[in-house]
Amino acid sequence: MNIFQMKTQPHGIERIDLFLRENFVCIGYPNVGDLTNVDKDEIRERLRTTYGYTSSQLGNHLGIVNAFVNTMKKGDIVLITENDWVHIGKLGDYKYEQQYESEGMCHRRYVTWLGKVEKHNLNEYVRELLRNRSIVTKFKHPYDLAEIERVLNGQISTSSTNRIDNEIISKALDVLERALESENEEIRVKAALGLLKYYN
Repeated sequence: MNIFQMKTQPHGIERIDLFLRENFVCIGYPNVGDLTNVDKDEIRERLRTTYGYTSSQLGNHLGIVNAFVNTMKKGDIVLITENDWVHIGKLGDYKYEQQYESEGMCHRRYVTWLGKVEKHNLNEYVRELLRNRSIVTKFKHPYDLAEIERVLNGQISTSSTNRIDNEIISKALDVLERALESENEEIRVKAALGLLKYYN
């Protein structure tokens, strides 16, 4: 199983409300026809012919379209971002729906939305994926490293949120407060900065 992040502006129009309400995701790229069972070489040729893409520009768009059509598989996980929230879904098969050509939404995958979580509750590996600017990006680490099930079940990873026991925090603050009375000015300054940082 793989994980992908996707942007929500196919053909340059924000579609997140539609994605969530009608349970699908899509990319733009109208006018290249049905890509069911079409390999990477044929996708490259259609993008070159339809849009006039060349060199690195062609490679970039080819990567996006091929990932959506061929790399993604039924059952994979997709993540889309809405402000501070991340929606998590399970992907279906690729579908070409010609009636949505004019809207730039003909290349689709239907999604079963599993839930949403606040972005800060995801670990750094997943947040790194979400920061990618590409329309479609595959998670480069092993699936288990994302801790998706734990997040969906409300069992937020302590390693990702850096939670510290309240008793430890209290002891650390006591140490800083005592350090404010030190005869060493450098220690006093560091203690003051530490306390100010905590209370801000």
